[in-house]
Amino acid sequence: MDTAGKLLYRSVELAERSVELGEESVSIGKRMLEKQDETINEIKGLREDLKSYMEERFDRLEHEVMAIKARLGMV
Repeated sequence: MDTAGKLLYRSVELAERSVELGEESVSIGKRMLEKQDETINEIKGLREDLKSYMEERFDRLEHEVMAIKARLGMV
């Protein structure tokens, strides 16, 4: 094989490797997006839990304040 043939062969090898790396990069990107979606869903779930908990606490505090005001004759 002459020099031009060797260069052409090497060029094809490098192009194939570039395609492989591109495909690997796309695969990694897809996995990152899946993990991102999982993380977002987990955070949303935690926010809902916290929201419910805080609503219950505020309701309880409001009732306690009303009871205290009633005993003090402020209502």
